[in-house]
Amino acid sequence: MLTNRFRFGAVSSAVAWLGWTASAFAQAPASEPDADAEVGAEPTSSTPSTSPATPPSAAPAPSNPSATPAAPPPPAASAAGAGAGTAAATTPAPPPPAVPAAPTPAASTDPLVEITGYAQVEFQSHADSEEQLLQGSNTTLNQNRFLVRRARLTAKRAWEYTSLELELDGNTTNGPSFGLYRAEASAFYRPDKKKGPLGQLTLGMFRLPFGYEIPESSSTRWFMERSLASRALFPGEIDVGGRLSGEFGAFRYAGALTNGEPLGSRGGFQLQDPNKNKDFTFSVGAKGDPLDFLTLSGGVSANTGRGFHPGTSATKASMAWADRNDDGIIDPGEIEPNAARAAVKSETFERWAIGGDIQLEFRTPIGSTKVYAEMIAGKNMDRGFFPADPVSAGQDLREFGYYIGILQDVTKYGVVGFRVDYYDPNADATDSRAGKTLPVENTVTTFSPLVGVTLPKRARLSFQYDIIKDFLARDVYGVPANLENNAWTLRLQVNL
Repeated sequence: MLTNRFRFGAVSSAVAWLGWTASAFAQAPASEPDADAEVGAEPTSSTPSTSPATPPSAAPAPSNPSATPAAPPPPAASAAGAGAGTAAATTPAPPPPAVPAAPTPAASTDPLVEITGYAQVEFQSHADSEEQLLQGSNTTLNQNRFLVRRARLTAKRAWEYTSLELELDGNTTNGPSFGLYRAEASAFYRPDKKKGPLGQLTLGMFRLPFGYEIPESSSTRWFMERSLASRALFPGEIDVGGRLSGEFGAFRYAGALTNGEPLGSRGGFQLQDPNKNKDFTFSVGAKGDPLDFLTLSGGVSANTGRGFHPGTSATKASMAWADRNDDGIIDPGEIEPNAARAAVKSETFERWAIGGDIQLEFRTPIGSTKVYAEMIAGKNMDRGFFPADPVSAGQDLREFGYYIGILQDVTKYGVVGFRVDYYDPNADATDSRAGKTLPVENTVTTFSPLVGVTLPKRARLSFQYDIIKDFLARDVYGVPANLENNAWTLRLQVNL
């Protein structure tokens, strides 16, 4: 009986010791991998304890002490903890090798479409302003006002052999106005990318290639407006047609075929063409640096075409009452017959203009000094000041004008200038006085001092005073006299 009990106790003790050993081995913490080890390397193992605690039972110690695990947690540890320990001890699989990313192409700094623009806002004061309306119209005679003279936005896109340029213009000169100002579609050949095209064909709306002032952008011109001669013969600068231009070395050329009714024309057909004839405009010039401190440029220009005199429609016979004594009663002799008239056909007439221009720019320690001049002579070319119509006048009208200007930079932040411009709309004008036909002078001469300050490429503030001498008025004896119409303008220009 004692022997069986002893055997049963020994067996129970051995089973308990084996269970305790397995549990202790499962609960042993996994060693942490070395932080400096390469990815996929075996982690460094810690040395196990060689002296385990004595189990609570009297079971013999294992024969291999080096394989004995560390002391286990209390026997109450859950089987779930054992499963977690087993998973933590498993060595993770190495990650797959990283695939190098495809190189990203460098982003282009050039915009697809180049957007530029500027606005010119000003205050004008005119000595001849009146708080009245022009007789027979709703046009105000007051010119002392604020106005947006120009607000322009340009979009340009260029490729290797072609380009497209669009410009919009808004202003309040004659009330709110906004619309297309330029549209140039061009194809060109430019073997040297650092120079202008050797040849360029442009179709659309563009500035006429005549002289120096007309092709110049209003954003770069310091004086408020172009000279009176340029504005009279080529109002608005813009016409519709085709242009061939280019440059080689120091020389440049341009030729254009257009409708002949530029933007701003007072003939009533601006940007249209009432006749089948086209105007031809061309210019040739050169630019160079004969001295280290001097840039010299200049050119000659010409224009030829045909103007248009509108005919009149046929009329029926009619009667008209003229109340000569203002009594409101039809009296004898106040009824007048008007005979029927046949239609009069429209006519065309010849017109032309020639001009020459020169520019000298001196570089000085305080800034550049620019002296420039231009002369224009023409026949029946006035379309903006005194529109020429030799059919109505019975004779050709000869025009002549010129200007001389100087601009002096005062460091890069200031400028002073002065310009004299002269224009005669009809060198053969006559006037009838005391029953005699006498030659009369219709010339207009303007003296324009100017001062301005600038933030380079960003903004300008300028002031110009125009002293105008003309023969547009009459004295008490009916003799042509000077009209008091001096004016001054303060303008702020900001570039986009």
